[in-house]
Amino acid sequence: TALLGGIQMIGMAIAPLFNSFLASVDFNIGGLHVDPLNSVGLLLAFLNIVSLVAIYFLLPDLPITNDSNHDEHKKDNEWLLMLRCIIMNPHIGVPFLTILCFNFNWMFIETGIAPSAHDALGWGPVETSYVFGAMSVLVFFGMTVVHRLSKLGFSDYKLLNSGLAVNAVGFLGLYFSWYRSVEVWKFVTPVLINAISFPFLGAPNRSLFSHAVDGYSVLRGYEGTMQALLSMSASIGGFSAPSIVAHYCLRTPEEVDASQDRREFNMFALVAPALGVLILVSTYLAGSPSASKVSNKDEETALEHTPLTDHQPAKQKSCPRELAKRASDRGMCESAMTIIAMDDFDEE
Repeated sequence: TALLGGIQMIGMAIAPLFNSFLASVDFNIGGLHVDPLNSVGLLLAFLNIVSLVAIYFLLPDLPITNDSNHDEHKKDNEWLLMLRCIIMNPHIGVPFLTILCFNFNWMFIETGIAPSAHDALGWGPVETSYVFGAMSVLVFFGMTVVHRLSKLGFSDYKLLNSGLAVNAVGFLGLYFSWYRSVEVWKFVTPVLINAISFPFLGAPNRSLFSHAVDGYSVLRGYEGTMQALLSMSASIGGFSAPSIVAHYCLRTPEEVDASQDRREFNMFALVAPALGVLILVSTYLAGSPSASKVSNKDEETALEHTPLTDHQPAKQKSCPRELAKRASDRGMCESAMTIIAMDDFDEE
């Protein structure tokens, strides 16, 4: 999941760069005139067709299995179970806020940079595309750095906190340095700082979330659904940001003229760095995930492979109450068989 998130991030960063290549196209294909006005739509249509064909022929479908252990009662209450885990377990809930903040802040830049650069520097789409191209390079470099630091032993918790701190600083710089007639380097620097911080928010966050879900015994069997919910949270941040930024954060040229600071954003734009600070504080309060988070996952092996017990489970005698408790901890339907066995023991 972390690798898929990284590939998605590269695609989001590199796509605007194509504007610089499509700005001067002018040719005919089979009577169809391709120009800068329709080239983007044609390219997207072509890429989607290629993806459709590749998925249909190359991606195998998962086999349909009937899980006898997954009874109807659990199916009726699985959404309440997952919602309760998201709310009650901060190591599961905070990643939802983190990925929402990540996509919201990403789209904050993509929505605000074009009108702000046009008003502050007189830039057009091509100059803006060059900035996105530099962002894509830094995003790829940041992913490489994150992967390398992870291999060197840096925890995902530390990488995520570092990214949140840098992201908040970058968006503060965005608010203070985007003003009328600003120097180019002052305008671009906060964007590049944010670009290098995004890889520290993507892969480490998904990795921490996956470990938290895998280590929570009651969510066993719901891992795929939890990952889908996490992606839905990212989508909420992505599609809500453009309307919020355009209507509440950006100033019109007339408003910039009337203001004393000549900034391209109003005070409401500080919601972006505030989100980063909020998630950073939440992550700090939740604490670093420890080995105790996976203790429930290892209970079964601890009961059967301790050196103080016999390594022959078939000959091992256990108290009926212990058997019932062990089956309850496992969350398996064999608990019913254990209860029946306990009743027979009492009758004897």
